[in-house]
Amino acid sequence: MSDTIRTETRDGVGVISFNRPDRHNAMDDAMSAAFGEAVTAALEDGDVRVILFRGEGSSFTTGRDTAVLGVRAAGVSDFAHVSRSQQRKIQLLDSQKPTIAAVRGYAIGGGCELALQCDIRVGSETAQLSLPEIDHGIITDGGGSVITASLAGPSRAKYMLMTGERIDAAQALAWGLLDFVVPDADLDERAMEIARKIAARPPIHVAVAKQLVDGLHGDQIHRGIREELIAISMLYKTEDRQEARTARKEKRTPIFKGL
Repeated sequence: MSDTIRTETRDGVGVISFNRPDRHNAMDDAMSAAFGEAVTAALEDGDVRVILFRGEGSSFTTGRDTAVLGVRAAGVSDFAHVSRSQQRKIQLLDSQKPTIAAVRGYAIGGGCELALQCDIRVGSETAQLSLPEIDHGIITDGGGSVITASLAGPSRAKYMLMTGERIDAAQALAWGLLDFVVPDADLDERAMEIARKIAARPPIHVAVAKQLVDGLHGDQIHRGIREELIAISMLYKTEDRQEARTARKEKRTPIFKGL
């Protein structure tokens, strides 16, 4: 497993830490693969009753590294690439084991989606959440649209998706995108405290409770992820997507034409 992903198990809590702090824990291909292995291992480990995600350094994770955004292995289509990535996200959503995100600093793009996919989100006062895919000429692909709408409401989801702007911890708490906000120095302790409380409860009862609540929006979220797959596959082919990439390389403001 890559050094960019660290794992440990404490008191029934499987802790998965993103460890690329110099890049705000942005994930390249190697880190993404290591993350997938860590998630699968935690889900299959009988000693792990709760999974806790956190980041080393000043950020949670900024999702896929923009340096490799849109890069594909030879012969792999956008549809196939995104579909494969979505499998891990659906795996987490469908897990009987509760998931907790300890969000410090940036939770951007795929990092924001990962936090939103978790059952409980604890944020530090430095937390900033955003879904900036629109600035890259694409859209969310991990349920960001539908999960944000289910937690914060349709108008707020549209605001985040259409502007790509960051919201701070206080706003995220008010909108329901974070469940608790604590001082930065207390984040890991508070998140682990919640994780330990859940891990100490009977695991079947916990799984049933999670399943009952997930039934409220579960079908909508799964359908939304499938629709995002179609949407992003189409948007990758637009001229505006190419303009966003070119403008970023040339360090200028993109000129979008709706093509």
